Amino acid sequence: MTHWIHGPLPHHEETNVVFFRGMSLDGLTQRLLAVRRIPLAYGKGTDWGVMMHDMLSWESGDYDLADYQQLCLDGGELVVFVTEPCIAKAHGPSFAYHRDGRLITAFSFETPYYRVGEEPDLLLSDLTAANLIGPQADLDRDDNEERIVEAISGYFSLPELEVS
Repeated sequence: MTHWIHGPLPHHEETNVVFFRGMSLDGLTQRLLAVRRIPLAYGKGTDWGVMMHDMLSWESGDYDLADYQQLCLDGGELVVFVTEPCIAKAHGPSFAYHRDGRLITAFSFETPYYRVGEEPDLLLSDLTAANLIGPQADLDRDDNEERIVEAISGYFSLPELEVS
């Protein structure tokens, strides 16, 4: 089975996967629609919910990423995976964590050692333990993207996401 980071929904390219808590599914859906992103699938767990949506806007010419800071209200948290940021250019996925409308940490899977946000080192120990950054880093493996998802999921205690 292909890991969900390589295509979370069959027949839908450029799908973002957003884990959320501290906000309602309806509220997140309404805010996504307000920024012209079509929700495609969702699930609600005991702690985190998940929403998958089209990366790009339905509006012609709007190729910007959704402004997740605007979508993440006070008390809310979003763990965002952009699974196919640019298929044509073969860029890898990216990750961002937003809390209370602020970008806390973010990085591209291609460069996990280059992180940005208010707390760029939030996941430092987990990424180091997974040998994704630091002196023991092993970035020549074929499963780097899955290892990054595993480290992020472990840190935030995200629910297992099975897509078939």
